[in-house]
Amino acid sequence: MKGFFQNKTVGFYLTLVCIALTLVTAAVYAGIYSKTRFMSWTAVGILAAGAVLTAVLIAAKQYRFAPSMLMAADFLAFLFYVYSIYFFVSSVATGIQFSGFPPEFFLNIIFFVATIAVSVICVFLPQTRE
Repeated sequence: MKGFFQNKTVGFYLTLVCIALTLVTAAVYAGIYSKTRFMSWTAVGILAAGAVLTAVLIAAKQYRFAPSMLMAADFLAFLFYVYSIYFFVSSVATGIQFSGFPPEFFLNIIFFVATIAVSVICVFLPQTRE
């Protein structure tokens, strides 16, 4: 185990943090919207699959591709989230059905944006020392 963490940079550890953040984002989204029609189980599945595949790539010592896999999964899950929540956002923006955005909506946005931002940063950071 000691050899596994040898010769790693800050980018590698940030990728591990981003894997955890991705799983937390999936849990927060599922916890808040699971009983509503604005839930996208596809987004939750993609977040979970992206975290697992990134961990598999790290275990297989494919450090170069791991952050890219996570970034692609996080962004794709965000797109499914936007697709499922679009009606709610448009209804609030035009004042048709709902009176305003609840705090849970902003919490989900914060988690998704943070996850995508950290995963993009991980792509540009070296994962190992030469």
